[in-house]
Amino acid sequence: MLTAIAHARGARALSRTLSALLLSRTLVVSTLLTAAALCAPYASASVSLNPIFTSHMVLQEGMPCPVFGAGDVGSTVTVQFLNQTVSTTVPASGNWQVTLSSMSANAGSNTLTVSATGSPTITLTDVQVGEVWLFSGQSNMEFSLSRATGSSSYISDAANHDIRLFEMAGGNGPSTTSWQISNSTTAANFSAVGYWAGLDLSMKEGVPMGLIQATHDGTAISTWETTDGGTGTDYLNMVKAIQPFAIRGVGWYQGESNGGDSNYQTELTDMINEWRGDWGFTNLPFGIVQLPYTKWDTAAYAQFNVSQTVANTYLVVTHDLYSNDLLHPPDKHPVGLRLSIGARGTVYGEAIEYSGPIRELPPGSYVSGNSVVLNFTHPGNGLSTYDGAALGTFQIAGTNGHYTSATATISGNTVVVTSSVSAPKYLKYGFVSGDANLSNVVNIPVEGGTGTVTYLPTSLFELSF
Repeated sequence: MLTAIAHARGARALSRTLSALLLSRTLVVSTLLTAAALCAPYASASVSLNPIFTSHMVLQEGMPCPVFGAGDVGSTVTVQFLNQTVSTTVPASGNWQVTLSSMSANAGSNTLTVSATGSPTITLTDVQVGEVWLFSGQSNMEFSLSRATGSSSYISDAANHDIRLFEMAGGNGPSTTSWQISNSTTAANFSAVGYWAGLDLSMKEGVPMGLIQATHDGTAISTWETTDGGTGTDYLNMVKAIQPFAIRGVGWYQGESNGGDSNYQTELTDMINEWRGDWGFTNLPFGIVQLPYTKWDTAAYAQFNVSQTVANTYLVVTHDLYSNDLLHPPDKHPVGLRLSIGARGTVYGEAIEYSGPIRELPPGSYVSGNSVVLNFTHPGNGLSTYDGAALGTFQIAGTNGHYTSATATISGNTVVVTSSVSAPKYLKYGFVSGDANLSNVVNIPVEGGTGTVTYLPTSLFELSF
C-alpha cells in the first residue's frame, strides 16, 4: 500500500515538473516572437543612390532617365519625381535601376525621393530638368576657368545663369563630389572649356544646364578605355561609374599624351564605341577638340579622321589659338564657344555653319595639269584666311612622295594649289610650321547675342589622287 502511494506521488511530481518546463519554454518562445514582432518595423534594410544623384542636380530632358543605385536583394525600391512613381525589386546583383519617362525642361526646385521598406527615405531637393553634357579629357579640359584668359567677368557673372556643376578632377570619382549651383566659386574651379561651352548652350537653349567634368591631367587615352590594351582606370573611376546617367553629349579634349601615337585614330574610335556601348546610347554625340599642329600632328590628324569616319562626331579646330604656351594655351573661351557651336549645329539642329571648311575627297577635289583644285564642304559665307594673309602651308608631291611648298589661291569656294611638281599625286595642308590660315566666313551670335564668331578654321588634311 505504501509503495503504491509513493509511486502515485512521484508521478504527480514528475507531471508538475514537466508542465513547468513546458510553460517556461512557451514563455521564452512567446517572448522572442513578441520581441521580433516589435522590432520588425525597424529592421535594417538598405537602399542607396549612385553618387551622381544629389540635390541640385539636372536630369536630362527629352529622353528616358535611368535612376539607379544599390539595395538589399528582394526589397522593393520606389522612386518618385514630379508626376512619376516607378518601382522595382532589387535583383540578385544588389544593383537596382528604374527609368523615369521622358520629361520636359523644368526649372523648378523639385524633390526626388527614393524609398524602400524598412529603410529611411532618401530625399533630394532642388532637382531640375534640362540639358546635361559631360566634358572629359586631360589637362586642357581640366584647365580651370580661373586660369583662363578673360575669365574674370564670367566668374563674377556665374551666379546669374541656371547652370549646375558636377566636378570630378584628377581621376577622382563621383563619390568625392556633388552637384553645385554655379557661382563665382564653383564656376572658377570648373573646366574653362566646359563652362564656356555650357554657358553658350544655356543661353541658346534657355533651359537648366547640367555640366559634368571628368578629367585627369597627363593621361594617355589608354586610361580612358579598356579596349586596345588600355587599363581604363580613369574611364572606370569617373565615366563608367556614373553610367547610364542620361546625358545629351560629350565634349572630349585629350591627346597631348598620345601626340605621336600612330594608333591614335583606332584608339579614339574604339574609345568612343566603348563609351557608347556601355551607356546603351549608340549615337551618343562626341565633340572632339583638336590639338594644335606641328608638335602633335599625328594625334591632330587622327582626330580629324575620326570626325570624318565616326558618326555623330564633330571637330573643334584650335590651331589658330596658338600662344607662347603651346602645351596649355590659356585662351579657352573660343574653344568653348566652338564646342558649343558644333553642338548647336549637329545635336540641336540649329541652322548655322558649325564647322570650318572640310576638303572634299576625289573626285570632288582633283588634279588639273600641275595644279590641284580643292572643293570644300562647309564654306560658310565664303572661303577666306582668318588673318587676312596669303594662304599658307600647302605642299604637293609627285609619285616619289617628296613634298615641296606650294602656292594656293582662293577662287570662289575652291582653292587652287600649284607647285613645281608637274604631275601632283599627293597634297598636304597644315603639316609644316607656318600659318595654316584657311577658314570660312561666318556670322554666328553667341552668348545670347552679346558676341559673334566670324570665322571657323580648316583642319590639317592630306589627299592622294
